[in-house]
Amino acid sequence: MKLVMLRPVYLPGDVASLRSGPVTDAVAELGPLVATRALSDVELLARLERIPIRPAGIKIDRSAFSDGLPRKERLFAIHDGFFGVFRATDATTELLAHCVLVGYRTMLREAARCGTTLDDAQWGRLRHGVEATIAYLLGLPIGEPQPAVVPTGTVALDPHRRWRSGHHVFFPLIQAIVLGLGCFQAAVNDGQTEEADEALAFATVVMTASGDAMCFASDFQPQHYGGAVRPAMAPPYLPVGLSGVMSEDHDLLIRRFRELREVFPTLQDRLVPRREAFITAVEGTYDAHKQVCAKFDGEHVVSLRMSTDSSAKAVGVLEQLERSRLNTLRSL
Repeated sequence: MKLVMLRPVYLPGDVASLRSGPVTDAVAELGPLVATRALSDVELLARLERIPIRPAGIKIDRSAFSDGLPRKERLFAIHDGFFGVFRATDATTELLAHCVLVGYRTMLREAARCGTTLDDAQWGRLRHGVEATIAYLLGLPIGEPQPAVVPTGTVALDPHRRWRSGHHVFFPLIQAIVLGLGCFQAAVNDGQTEEADEALAFATVVMTASGDAMCFASDFQPQHYGGAVRPAMAPPYLPVGLSGVMSEDHDLLIRRFRELREVFPTLQDRLVPRREAFITAVEGTYDAHKQVCAKFDGEHVVSLRMSTDSSAKAVGVLEQLERSRLNTLRSL
């Protein structure tokens, strides 16, 4: 199970750059159909199965496999390695939407095999986040989220597979939020209110979907997390305990949040309620993450971010992060 993603620092910085480059044949053919949910699930998955892991000619950035990386980059590499994520620095617009389709395929394949306990509304919101990402990248209208019938599945669920499958759609969604916020800031700086409104609305939709993606990734019995998944993310299997803050996409997202401190207070007219909707979506995503953590006994288990002799429990660490992020966004 592999996912090839763009290094987030190479994401386009505005809508014009985003939509001026080429897209892969798979994106050109399937993108509009995905954006409008125009295919049955069976037909969609069958067509997604035919696309390659990465576009032809895209080269993997091998620097992550080098010795002597700075500490932060070494942590990024550990995080990517665990989840089967590889990075590229070229063919930006070609890889962006293609990566989303590959992650979508992994999620749909897993749900068709093993089902999910998400309800129809959650499943619809999660899929809408993917659909909205494709639509935004291609310059198509973003509709409203619609419930989707949850697949039942017949195969016994493997918690490791579900954990990675869910993250393979979660990661492109986080990168999409980063992209949307970058386009939003660029549009505000250029006085393009309509583009700014579109970009922040997009980031809000995807932020909401990312919470549902976490619920899908954790859609297995709590004992399987403590007995199998969590140990695999800690020494001796990894050199350090794995944490979401070790993702370079998350790292850039937090930088985007800090930059919003300069932008959010200046907003006027229709961008004010748009800002509030985005902050509400951030709160909802943290709530979903805390629920996942609590499900896996995070109110009593030490966070993987902390040393083994720490007393900081996982849910408490998440609550501290939430307060910090929301205070950043609300510094008006």
